[in-house]
Amino acid sequence: MQTLSYESLQAEHAWMLVCDQLQQRNNVLAKSISHMERDPKELPMASRLIILRYHLKMSLRQLTQAARQTGLQSHSRLAAQWEHVHQLFFLLRQIDSELGRASNENHNLRSCLKALDGRVYRSALVHLN
Repeated sequence: MQTLSYESLQAEHAWMLVCDQLQQRNNVLAKSISHMERDPKELPMASRLIILRYHLKMSLRQLTQAARQTGLQSHSRLAAQWEHVHQLFFLLRQIDSELGRASNENHNLRSCLKALDGRVYRSALVHLN
């Protein structure tokens, strides 16, 4: 049985925030891909976004699978949980960075992202720093 502590609740809260943000990025990527696929000239950018979305999903799957395989004691479990949160946050920053680079290179994508909800990029990141 796992003991409940303030530290474990903090780690769980951080995990929920970063997972929510990653899901929002997945949604942004899906909408952006759909938008870019409407114009044949934008298919190279759509392909780039598809690869980015694939990277997000595969990395998330690998990190989650690795986190589930650890059978640690409670103090080590908390450290492993925080490590998992930080790995997910690093993935989130990678996705944001690549999406930002792509939008700087493509006006159509930049317009699409501006039309999407801006809170996707701001809401929970303050809590994770």
